[in-house]
Amino acid sequence: MHLIIGTGKVGLPLSQLFHASNIPALSTSLEEVPSPLTGAASDVIQSIFMTPPPVADMLQAMKPFIDFAAKEKGVKRFILLSASLVPLGGPAHGSVHKYVSELGVEYAAIRPTWFFRTTFHPPPGFVFYADTYKRYQSYPLQAPPKSGSSTRRDIAEAAFRAMTDKEPLNGSYIVYGPELLTYADAKSPQVAKILSSVSCEYKEHAMRVMPAPAAEAMATLGEAVKGGAEERLFLNGPAGEKEKEEIWKGKRTFESYAEEIKDVWKN
Repeated sequence: MHLIIGTGKVGLPLSQLFHASNIPALSTSLEEVPSPLTGAASDVIQSIFMTPPPVADMLQAMKPFIDFAAKEKGVKRFILLSASLVPLGGPAHGSVHKYVSELGVEYAAIRPTWFFRTTFHPPPGFVFYADTYKRYQSYPLQAPPKSGSSTRRDIAEAAFRAMTDKEPLNGSYIVYGPELLTYADAKSPQVAKILSSVSCEYKEHAMRVMPAPAAEAMATLGEAVKGGAEERLFLNGPAGEKEKEEIWKGKRTFESYAEEIKDVWKN
């Protein structure tokens, strides 16, 4: 049985993949809601998918649970949702990544680049709830000059592979979409053009709100993104100096994604 911690942007499509494959799994929720997943709380847990909380010291927040699962419950495989530009031993996600890699368990870090998402009503049985926070801080979104943006489904498929493959990855899947897209380039804003052609309306969201420590970390990461780090990683691939790193390229273009959910944007 597989356990999915954090059933939000990635956890939801990951749960759907397990359901479609008839592989026993359980997903967490802050409230008791119906779920079609077939796992039972008494089953032996084969792997855990973890979504870190939006705090600066992610390791401090996650370490007690990881230790409990690995040392007391004997869980052998951990899959961490991280970020493309945060390697093993880096800040935030990277500290959790390093800790798990040194714990003597099987592991994988799923490190997506920027990914497309929107709010919509999921199918019955897949209704989950997110935590709320009282201390927030806003920061300007630094849209990358170019990014191989992926979809939530791409990320979920990489996580599903890492959780269910017979042989552990013991490294990273760096998740990209199939194409480089421009966001903020005034001469060729591909994302804006695609949205306009599909939904006839394009709205730019320039701010995001999140807990203050996480906002500060994101602002720092935004500087690297602004300098073209995502584009270089997409074109040149990872260095693979600290661990095994593989590029996972999704198949869904932004245009196909926009077409798929265009009615959501129009409503």
